[in-house]
Amino acid sequence: MAGFALHKNTVFDWNGAEYRIARLQPNGELLIERVADGCLSIVTRETMLNEYGEGNVSAKRSQLTIRDSAPLFSRPLDELSESVRCEALRRRRYIEHILGQGAPVFTATYLKPLIEQAAAEMGDDTPPSATSVYRWFRRYRSTHDTRAMIPRTDLRGLKKSRQNDRILQLVSEAVEEAFKVSPQASVPTIYTKFLAKLEAENARTSRNEEIKPFTMRTLYRLLARVGAYEIALLKESKAVADNRFRIGKTGAKTSRILERVEIDHTPLDLFLIDEKTWLPLGRPTLTVIIDHYSRMLLGYYLSFDSPSTAAVMGALRHAILPKNPATAVMPSLKTENRWPCYGLPEVLVVDNGLEFHSNDLESVAYDLGIRIQYCPNHEPRFKGVVERYLKTINYFFAHQLPGTSFAKFYLRGDYDSQKAALMTFAEFNHIFEKWLLDIYAQDRHRGINTTPWARWHEGISHYEPVLPDDLRTLQRRIGLVAERSLRRDGIFLNGIRYSSDELGPILRAFDEGVKVRVVYDPEDLGEIQVWGPNDAEPVAVKALDYEFAKGLTVKQNEFIRQQLREQGLAAVDRIALERARSDLSRSIEELMTNRKHVARRRSAALRGISSSKPSGSETPIKKADTAELPKPQKLKSPKLSDQGSEPTAPDIITSFQLKRNSGESE
Repeated sequence: MAGFALHKNTVFDWNGAEYRIARLQPNGELLIERVADGCLSIVTRETMLNEYGEGNVSAKRSQLTIRDSAPLFSRPLDELSESVRCEALRRRRYIEHILGQGAPVFTATYLKPLIEQAAAEMGDDTPPSATSVYRWFRRYRSTHDTRAMIPRTDLRGLKKSRQNDRILQLVSEAVEEAFKVSPQASVPTIYTKFLAKLEAENARTSRNEEIKPFTMRTLYRLLARVGAYEIALLKESKAVADNRFRIGKTGAKTSRILERVEIDHTPLDLFLIDEKTWLPLGRPTLTVIIDHYSRMLLGYYLSFDSPSTAAVMGALRHAILPKNPATAVMPSLKTENRWPCYGLPEVLVVDNGLEFHSNDLESVAYDLGIRIQYCPNHEPRFKGVVERYLKTINYFFAHQLPGTSFAKFYLRGDYDSQKAALMTFAEFNHIFEKWLLDIYAQDRHRGINTTPWARWHEGISHYEPVLPDDLRTLQRRIGLVAERSLRRDGIFLNGIRYSSDELGPILRAFDEGVKVRVVYDPEDLGEIQVWGPNDAEPVAVKALDYEFAKGLTVKQNEFIRQQLREQGLAAVDRIALERARSDLSRSIEELMTNRKHVARRRSAALRGISSSKPSGSETPIKKADTAELPKPQKLKSPKLSDQGSEPTAPDIITSFQLKRNSGESE
């Protein structure tokens, strides 16, 4: 190659500017000229060589001005074919033989004997002409690079399509339409659509201007020139194509624990069963919050309801508070390590789900001093830590348990997930925390090059997590938020009336009808927190019918109110309320034993089964109402009716509990 040398007229690049060596001084200094404006300056040889050693100076390749010149081959020479390498070596030996005889004279009389001598030495039966040798030498002299003698056979042929622009436009339209119909569209399908478009185009033009169709083989060649990104763009979508062909870079960086936490939901790839009926309830929804610095799980919330603000609040509450071990429903399975994570996060990274754009979360985050950071639409990589963690839970934990539904339906084969399910909600909580603390947290994490357990304890030695002032303060801050008007008879929320003497100062200061801020726990409607317009701290107000509202979930309350509306009662009295409560219990038990999986999942949501209440919060039935209920009976297998082959539904039961060992019912 030509290289870089301190010769006169050498052109080089110095810190982005192009220079030329104008003169070599006798004392070793260089007079250089800046090509852009002709500015002259003097530098020493040592300075220039030091700049070259620092990487600031690089040789500027001279641009070939020869008419028949081709770009130099710049890739590794081992990529050349054997025939091309042999030809390049042959040309070089001819040039070296001629230059070895002294200064060449490029005439046929002078070159012909030298070419014949070189051909005899190499055993070349077809020596080149003097003109060819001169052309090789001219390319070599203009570049001072032996690679100029490599024949560029790869540049031969027409690189531009012979088809006119209109035909290429019709092909593009045919390809786009074919892939819209099916991402697996074949070339024959595209060719058929192209011919139809071409026929319609020719019908609108005169016979002399008609476009002749090309063959299907030409279409194959045209599509072969389309890049992989464009194919993915046509087959799927821009978001998928951008994600598939994006360049992976370093994600967000954190320097301590709780600096950045990420939250997300996922349907768990596992069927859980009802601890009362032993029937599969369905796949619960898991909400997790993970610390970006240590990769430790801060908290989670598991329920049979859809992703909601209530799930976000439950997970956030669990993440902030110090953890108690899960109920040990299996005495033989002991968790060796405690859960050390707690504290208020600085930044909560969320996606654009509706539950994350609610006023409830923004209000709670403001009260607790948490900053919410939203990811761009359809860009899950901006919270890649929690996305990868959810995949780890499903693939390396849930898929190893009986009753797994797998991530892809075709992986199931003949495996019946619902028949194989045998874990209750409480058992799953116990096993999940065992896996989380004794397996996941103790294994080396590739992203941090250590274990999450060690990384958390390293982080806690430099930063002490911050908690709210007290548990009561946290309970006042985390929950669903609503705005209500204060009246003399109290506050109505979700059809329940709340009133106490603590509301008196607000009423006397602002009169009736003033708007107040209300925070309530979606899993317990017994008490609410009320802020007056100028209050710094809320007051706790209990429901007037506290016995009814205590432990009642929002979903259960909605069911009861719906039953009352359907009964058409003009006023809600105590008898009607208890009757609706009894209807709720009956409906839940009917759903529990229903043959349909959707109904059993709905029963789990109505009973309020979640990670904070593994057994649910089913409403009890008054003794006075139990006389109207059918007696408990054993669950029978479906039988065929006498009239046909339709199976009869099992008898509706009120409550029973199977014993795993004996198989008896109580």
